Amino acid sequence: MNTRSDYDQVNRAYYRQLQLETIDLEPEDFQQANLLSSKFNNEAQKWQAYLKILALFALKKWLSDRHLRLDNRIESLTTNQIISSEQMSNLQVGGFKVCLLTNESIVNKRIEIPVKMINSPDFAAHLYIVIQVLVEEEEAVIIGFIRHDKFKNQSLQKNEIGNYKLSLSELNSDSSHLILNLKYLSPAAIEIPQKEKLTTWLEHIFTAGWQSVEEILGNRKPIIQMAFILDKTTEKLSPKAVKKFLKQFQMTQKQRGKIQTDLSQAELSDTEVNKALVKILQTTEDEETRWQIAELLWEIDPSHPAAGVRRAIDLGMHLAGVPVALMIAILPKPNQRFAVLSRVYPLQDQSFLPANLKLIGLDEMGESLFEIRARERDDYIQFKFTADVGDRFSLQVSLNSASVTKHFII
Repeated sequence: MNTRSDYDQVNRAYYRQLQLETIDLEPEDFQQANLLSSKFNNEAQKWQAYLKILALFALKKWLSDRHLRLDNRIESLTTNQIISSEQMSNLQVGGFKVCLLTNESIVNKRIEIPVKMINSPDFAAHLYIVIQVLVEEEEAVIIGFIRHDKFKNQSLQKNEIGNYKLSLSELNSDSSHLILNLKYLSPAAIEIPQKEKLTTWLEHIFTAGWQSVEEILGNRKPIIQMAFILDKTTEKLSPKAVKKFLKQFQMTQKQRGKIQTDLSQAELSDTEVNKALVKILQTTEDEETRWQIAELLWEIDPSHPAAGVRRAIDLGMHLAGVPVALMIAILPKPNQRFAVLSRVYPLQDQSFLPANLKLIGLDEMGESLFEIRARERDDYIQFKFTADVGDRFSLQVSLNSASVTKHFII
């Protein structure tokens, strides 16, 4: 008897003990799986693809018998979706995103899940369903399922190649519960990573959780106010301070031989001040100056379209109760690119961020782009960068073992 048959015997005994639900596979399922897996030249990949396609046929049949439908056409799945190194992601059942997990054997009573299948908006699913294929028995077994939000309660460990290890005991093995989720639960009830498209902010389209900076920060003075004189009566930015900034900017530009706007008048009206700020914003090539102007506009004319858009989100509930907020601002550049500002503030009655709190930028592959660490008595930390349309990145705010990650696309 070969090793595979030995594994099957151990698996069958284990499944009978758990009284798991089985699905009969039909001869045409094997024929189709053989045809679709033949596109692989590597024998190991061909075998793994064969098993995964059989598992997919089993899932489709099981759903159909319960008046549910797998929206994907199996014949149209790409090679990348069934290649042996990947799990079956981006499957759709109604409004749910489903990830199908299957291996040749689960003798060790655990299964591996690539990190991106949980953390990446492109691959994360509402539901992860584990199906085991027993080729000699011509059947498949529903081992169990787990919802994405349940991963938050698990202490998942990574193996040497970076995959999460999930014990089968952590799965819900009652298939009736899976049916209840698919039929009667809204997909919105299971939070999964989503990409926030920042360019839609410029059209005033925001997803849940992202609020105006004023709503999140309350009475906390924005950064630009800390650098300028405030009106003692209104606690607002002094117009005189803004005009002084403009004149200082003009003097600097004169020294460089770059006269961009005429500020020679003794007094400028508020409208003229706004026009002068916008003129500088649209013409200067100095990135720091552009952000200074944007912050000034946020204070004196926050709805001005030239100032870009900023939004903030309270991360406390996702960061072990630490009261901090993430602010993102996007500012169009003259060359069809976009400047992005990421900033973390303390909230509530906290004056400073916790020491060693980190703001980490990640590329679309999850590799670190930058890391900013809060020091003692830092009242904010930030990072600014430039991006192009279609660029994807993530921002992670972490403190000790707690972290929260937000995903973005320009």
